Amino acid sequence: MPDPSTSLSLENLLSLLVVEWQLTRTSPMGRPSSGVNQNGSEVSLTLTPLTMHQRGCPQNFDEFYKAAKTLPGMETTRDAFLWYCRTRLHYSCSTVCVTFIEFVVPELLKRGIKTLHVRTPLSGISRVDIKRIRMKGLNFSPLGDKVHLLVMSNFMGPCKNPVECGSHNMLQCTETSLVFDPTLGQLSGNMQPALFSNLGEYRTKFVGTIINVYDSQREEIEGQKQRDISLANLLGKPDNHPLRIAERVVDAFISDNEGRSTYCANCLGQASPRSKLLRCGKCKNVFYCSKTCQILAWKLHKGDCKCYF
Repeated sequence: MPDPSTSLSLENLLSLLVVEWQLTRTSPMGRPSSGVNQNGSEVSLTLTPLTMHQRGCPQNFDEFYKAAKTLPGMETTRDAFLWYCRTRLHYSCSTVCVTFIEFVVPELLKRGIKTLHVRTPLSGISRVDIKRIRMKGLNFSPLGDKVHLLVMSNFMGPCKNPVECGSHNMLQCTETSLVFDPTLGQLSGNMQPALFSNLGEYRTKFVGTIINVYDSQREEIEGQKQRDISLANLLGKPDNHPLRIAERVVDAFISDNEGRSTYCANCLGQASPRSKLLRCGKCKNVFYCSKTCQILAWKLHKGDCKCYF
């Protein structure tokens, strides 16, 4: 097993958790069926609700963009990627955080992993005791006056789901004050988990105005935990049980390359059917679903790419 103090990073662990969330989720996501529409303060994107990859939902951003690029409001890849993030991370913050606290951390401890390393712009590389990570809740007002919506049809007709709902969940280490937000990309347009040196930095870079931050109560965590378990049981999908998700995440995490060969480093999607992920030709350490994602990711990746060391 790799030495957790030197080779296992929290960033990659959270990325793998988001990857699994996309594969097993049951809340709506799908292919864009019409372009971006603005009606007053409402900005919306209409989706064909497919939910699961097995039902035809795009497995990565490249597939999403091929369906979206001719639609209004999707003129550039960055415009489309923002909406991709909103469709993928919608309704995910509480489930991802609770699964991490309640299932991933115990699974890591069971396998002898007690600390992980993180790297932030202000604090550099730090070690984090995973038993000191807590779930936090916050209330916020969205940046600007626009309200972004995902519109999906069901048997009752079109249904509008706001992306910015005014509440959010993230993680914080009580020992180091480091903040970890696995799903901030729902608002910012970046699928990568976001890390911050402290709550002050998080406030300044959050997409909106944070009104208050509070410790998530035990009953809130337990309620989300039981909803996720009950949904997996109701659907007859044991692989969707958060314990099974945690086991798969940790399996991939402690394998060679920390599981990074299994997902696109930009959109956290899977390879398209009958295709393989593309490897970065310079560092050989990260993989992409397409050239499009590789180009979008270069601004962030170039600092880590071994060709710059």
